[in-house]
Amino acid sequence: MIERIHGILAEKSPTFVVVDCGGVGYGINISAFTAGKLPEEGSEVTLFTNLVVREDSMTLFGFADKTEKNLFLMLLDVNGIGPKMAQRILSGVSPADLLNMIASDNKSALSKIKGLGKKTCEQMTLSLKDKAGAMLQSLGDVEGSGITGIGALTGAKLEAVLALHTLGVKDPAAEKAVVKAVEILGDSADAAALIPEALKYL
Repeated sequence: MIERIHGILAEKSPTFVVVDCGGVGYGINISAFTAGKLPEEGSEVTLFTNLVVREDSMTLFGFADKTEKNLFLMLLDVNGIGPKMAQRILSGVSPADLLNMIASDNKSALSKIKGLGKKTCEQMTLSLKDKAGAMLQSLGDVEGSGITGIGALTGAKLEAVLALHTLGVKDPAAEKAVVKAVEILGDSADAAALIPEALKYL
């Protein structure tokens, strides 16, 4: 199968790109996460890919890194999640955040991802919790992965970190701010209290 494509980024949109490889333009479906990491049109680009073959179609999906690709393949193992839904899920949250949600059994956070219902969230945590935890552990020492440390956060603490991410605060600053807020407010504080307190330390 087609595992990786390197070429010139001929066209790009939030969900689809065309990569020119030796005069052949490959149409590739992407997530919003990958779209945010793409260079300008006309630049060289490398995408890790997965070819989904159906009776009436062949669809190529592309990913900015191997972590996102592996997570995409994991999602396909969940009953009720197909390639298009997996693409939508990865467009709604970063791979690091999604792994943490699954590994910490945070169905509340998962349910906030557009298109995910209660039953699918339950299936995801049931099927992938151990795999997600193992993936987090294997990636925890990768510098710049955005995963270091957050794997230990659960419940309200994790929700507060994810909320800071939506406000544009990146790790490790978001994690450190929430940890500081917990020190001030205590372990029993909910996310609604932790978020404004954490913002004081950014």
